[in-house]
Amino acid sequence: MKQLTKIVFLLLVALLISSCNSKKEKRNPDFLKPLQIEIPKELSNNKDAIDFIKSSENAINEFSDNIEELALDGKDVLFKDVDEMGAVDKIKLGKMAVQFVSNSTQLAGVLEDAQKYVEKAQANGLDENQIKSLEIIEKTVENRIIEINNKYKDYFN
Repeated sequence: MKQLTKIVFLLLVALLISSCNSKKEKRNPDFLKPLQIEIPKELSNNKDAIDFIKSSENAINEFSDNIEELALDGKDVLFKDVDEMGAVDKIKLGKMAVQFVSNSTQLAGVLEDAQKYVEKAQANGLDENQIKSLEIIEKTVENRIIEINNKYKDYFN
């Protein structure tokens, strides 16, 4: 049991170090095409809104790529019985769980930032059309999740 604890600890340290690596890996060409959020004409002169939408776009694309990477990496362990897994499979499953939680937290952060931005925009006097146009971020996240679900619905059968 001590060995497993050490292995999990080393895995978490390696994950932390690799996540801090500034080197950008090449994107898998089989992943869904990166999305581009069209800036609504109501916001074309609002630099803060444009910056917010573009940063959300980047976060959604990163989230999407990470989820697809997890799906590809996990195909061999996701449907195994835990009792039949070896130590390496359990470590891989643990790593995937950490990555999934991290990705989910990232997505929740994007949605929370969107909500806060809309509330701040409302308080600063943006009109209803501008506020509604910001909802495009929320709709974009929903659409991307649907695309991922559709792409991988038969993948694990």
